[in-house]
Amino acid sequence: MVHVNSYLSIQLLFFTEGFSQLVRTQQVVTATLGEDAVLTCELMTPKNVRQVTWQKVTTGANENVATYSKRGSNVNLCFQGKVEFEDEGLQNCSIVIRGVSRGDESCYKCLFNTFPEGPISGRTCLHVNELYGPSLLITQTNNSHTTLSCSATGRPAPIVTWDNTEILENSTRANVTHLNGTVTVTITSTLVAFSLPDKDTRVGCVVSLFSGGVTKNVSMVIPARTQASFPVNSTVIVAVMGSLCFIAVCCGAAVALWFKLRNTMRSPNPTAHDIEQEELSTLNPQHDEPEI
Repeated sequence: MVHVNSYLSIQLLFFTEGFSQLVRTQQVVTATLGEDAVLTCELMTPKNVRQVTWQKVTTGANENVATYSKRGSNVNLCFQGKVEFEDEGLQNCSIVIRGVSRGDESCYKCLFNTFPEGPISGRTCLHVNELYGPSLLITQTNNSHTTLSCSATGRPAPIVTWDNTEILENSTRANVTHLNGTVTVTITSTLVAFSLPDKDTRVGCVVSLFSGGVTKNVSMVIPARTQASFPVNSTVIVAVMGSLCFIAVCCGAAVALWFKLRNTMRSPNPTAHDIEQEELSTLNPQHDEPEI
């Protein structure tokens, strides 16, 4: 009896795999968050199909999404407004999932209920990509250098690149993985003022996903070298102001000293003869004679 059950299990597995090979479908469908995704199943050979059923593979039991038969199509209530039939047919049937979200990421089965063979199934899995950004940040450090940073967040990790690297140098890249599975990628480069051309230059940041399909970009205009202006660091400003104050104090002291020396030179020390004459005039004061 054990041998009979084992034989039946092997036979059932064989027929299931054989039936799956009768259905042509795309094993993996990739869509970016918010886009529409189309899932298609097609019988390789014509069969007497009574109904096509689409199911979402979930933990425990599969969830019926929609059905199609000669009587028409029907979308289950919880999927209405989300899922529609793209192609209605008993040999070739496809559905479209509108505005995919993370909750739509799963594998889906299409069941061709045939008579007398029974159900023939195909399986396709939906992967949802996410891409946020990019954002461009400028951090000016001094009068000759400035820092440009571009970052984007996605699932899988996005590719972040500059579209103009001629005036950029010392590029670094950093990745941060978040708990929700997304990854933030940041590329940072230094812009040297004297490397700017004589005309305005546009610097752009381009981001995309490894799986392709979606590309986003952001850009800014860097003024020409003659017009480029980079604010001076506050430390430099304080140092310059301190130097100017010191110079002003020194100049004031020098001017005061110069005036003092000048006055001294205009009033020379009295000679011995002058002192003698002053003493005689003090001892013998002259009086005016009265008029007769």
